Amino acid sequence: MLNKKYNLEGLNMLTLAIYVFIIIVLYSFIQLYLNRKWKLIYTTYGYQNYFLIIGKLKKNGIEYKTKLPMNGRGRRFNENTQYDIYVKKDLEHLAIQSLYQN
Repeated sequence: MLNKKYNLEGLNMLTLAIYVFIIIVLYSFIQLYLNRKWKLIYTTYGYQNYFLIIGKLKKNGIEYKTKLPMNGRGRRFNENTQYDIYVKKDLEHLAIQSLYQN
């Protein structure tokens, strides 16, 4: 009887591990699907540079989104934070032009 209990617990853990794996894979595919229309146009470090770049994009009415790679944990705004700035692929040319305007 005790042996069957351990077998069931092992089976439950295996089932849970499979569900977690499937969820992670599905999440990855969803992220790839949602991000396929966005293009990385600029990577900067520090909040001052970040606000300078997004200010230029906002000034020209360009929609953007920002990702904080691995070092983005903890405090959000500091001088060592990396900011990856993305724009929609069809606005890439206009966004790059706006970055090099004064």
